[in-house]
Amino acid sequence: MLLNQSVLIILLQVSLCLGYGMSVLENRFLTCVDLSLQCDHGVLKVYGVKYRTNEKSTDESPKPCSDTEAFNTLSERCDGKGQCQVTTPSSVCDLCNPAQLNQPYLEVTYGCLESKHVTTCDGAGMVHLECDDGLVFVQKAVYGRTDSQTCSQGRPQGQLTNTQCSQEGTLTRWSQRCDGKRMCEVNMKVNHVSDPCYGTYKYLDVTYICVPARVSITCSDSTSSLDCGKGVIKVFHANFGRRDGTTCSAGRHELSDQNCLQPKVLEVVKKWCEGKSRCTVGHDPTFGDPCYGTYKYLEVSYRCLGGEYRCLGGEYRCLGGEYRCLGGEYRAADKGEEMRKGTRDDEEARADY
Repeated sequence: MLLNQSVLIILLQVSLCLGYGMSVLENRFLTCVDLSLQCDHGVLKVYGVKYRTNEKSTDESPKPCSDTEAFNTLSERCDGKGQCQVTTPSSVCDLCNPAQLNQPYLEVTYGCLESKHVTTCDGAGMVHLECDDGLVFVQKAVYGRTDSQTCSQGRPQGQLTNTQCSQEGTLTRWSQRCDGKRMCEVNMKVNHVSDPCYGTYKYLDVTYICVPARVSITCSDSTSSLDCGKGVIKVFHANFGRRDGTTCSAGRHELSDQNCLQPKVLEVVKKWCEGKSRCTVGHDPTFGDPCYGTYKYLEVSYRCLGGEYRCLGGEYRCLGGEYRCLGGEYRAADKGEEMRKGTRDDEEARADY
């Protein structure tokens, strides 16, 4: 495949039905000439990055970076932004190195997603994050005060003057509690682990996106299969522990710790599943025991990239942020293999790509 000095954009024939309108999954080839991504509506979410060249690689000419390194770099710079301009292209897989004679480029798969913003004044009780379409993923969270107008009504001036107040660890705290959920309700008191600016009236500012994805729940001592047919698995979030009192709760009483988190599980699940068409997940000894005495479960948020399924004998409708097969049968396009009956209540019955 030959590339000119311009950036090529290919729009795949796949759409996701999001709250603010149709969002198209896009592929873009990034060359040294223009390393930029942009959303006309919503914010960027990078799903995958592949390093490519116009020549077959050999042992004598190894790639300057792995696909994982390229993905991590672009995700860090672009996710949650309306426009991403990579100002130092030489640091992204060395694309602009004149010694690179094989015309390297990055093939980027990304989407433009709905972004939401919630501000909650201190003492207000519960914080409510919710996605009608997709799952919550927190992009920014600040507890403190960054201006003198927000949450200022009825407050003395002395409580509003410090506008450089920000608590460390707020983003991590809220990401661990809310990422991968359709709805997340958390009491503002979780911020009171420290006081970043004594005497200043504070508030919580959260920005999050709604990512179209599936959720797999596996109760302790069980296993589950993630299957993407012809597509491949992209893992967004994983936790082994407990984040609510209802999941895997039947006949159980050991449910009191609902902030039981094990962050290292994500990397383990990625090794099991990332880039594969199917994999098996469940409790593993490497997870350890993040909350002794609490009955735990493994939750994985993921989606399928590539591949295709057909809705036979029914129709696609936009439900829960994705097209689902209603009144028909899901079959893999390549094999005609029956996947499942499509019903309105089937959370897994969707045209997922």
